[in-house]
Order: sequence, then structure tokens, then C-alpha cells
Amino acid sequence: MSMADWEQKREHRNHYNNTADIYDDRYLNEQNAKIETALKHLELKNQGSIIDLGCGTGLLLPKIQRSTRQVVGLDISRTMLRKIELRKKRGANIHLILADADQTPLQQSCFDILFAVTLLQNMPNPLNTLLEMRRIIKADGVIVVTGLKKKYSERRFIKHLKSAGLKAELLETDNNIKCHIAICRKFTAA
Repeated sequence: MSMADWEQKREHRNHYNNTADIYDDRYLNEQNAKIETALKHLELKNQGSIIDLGCGTGLLLPKIQRSTRQVVGLDISRTMLRKIELRKKRGANIHLILADADQTPLQQSCFDILFAVTLLQNMPNPLNTLLEMRRIIKADGVIVVTGLKKKYSERRFIKHLKSAGLKAELLETDNNIKCHIAICRKFTAA
């Protein structure tokens, strides 16, 4: 990773550390709309494992924790993860990791479902992030990823996902949702 890439990540980390207390007030409705749209198109497995890369304040986590045996939230912002800890029920199956989404401390092929909601536009090299997602998802796993519409046209977003070895289905969204939402699977050799 270049020094410029790390500097961009540090700026984003600091921004989210400083705005964690007001994040939900600003983005709750929009984030929930993206999450609900994606969840309508998924069949959550009762015994699977799910990770939320760039989990922020953990808005997704309580919506899925009863549908799976293990939920992991990963974020680069310690303050965002503290917000989750304050809300988390004792003994819940939610585990939190402070780490960079491009270099997760996770084994290959360890998750059934991966969410990356409002993450790609914050990454200096989104292709690296997508490749890391592909690395940690199981062969038959599903990746739910969003791409900010003002950064990606539909065509460019799909092309970007394809370049990471992902086959994507773009979900229909209304104009209130500022991101494209895609459900992806790994390309498999025929």
C-alpha cells in the first residue's frame, strides 16, 4: 500500500472517529433503506457466518444476528466499534474486529455472506478491497456491495465488480437510495 493510500485511509478513519456520535442521526434512514433492500433478496442461513466490512455503528448487525451462528463486524474506526459495543447484548453472537478492509486478519474462504455497504467509495483502491472480499468469502458465498451513484454509473460499477472476479446482479433501487446495490458471487471455472 502506498503512502498516499494510507493517508487517505487515515483521513477516513479520523473522520469516522470524530463523527461516530452523530453518524446514525445523519445516515440512519439511508443506510437502513440499503440494508432492507439487500435483505429482501437474500436467504440467510441459520448456521452460516456473516461479515459486515466497514460496519460503522453496526446498523446491519442486529438485523441479521438471529439468522446466523456468527456475525462479524469489521471497521477501521475504533470509535464506531465502541458504539456497537455499547448497544450489543451480552453474550450475543456478534464479534468485532478493528482492521483495514483491504488487509483483513481473516482466513481465506471463511464467510457465507459478506456485506460492504457504503465502503467502496472510501477506499483508495476499490479493486483491492473487492479482491479481499473475494478472498474471504466461501466459494458458494454471497457478497452484497454498494457503489455510490455519483461515483459509479451502473455500467462502470458492474465492470468494476467483474474485474474482481465477481458475477453481479444489480438490484432495483428508488431515487432515495444514493448507491447501486449488487448481490455478487465468485466466478466459477466452467
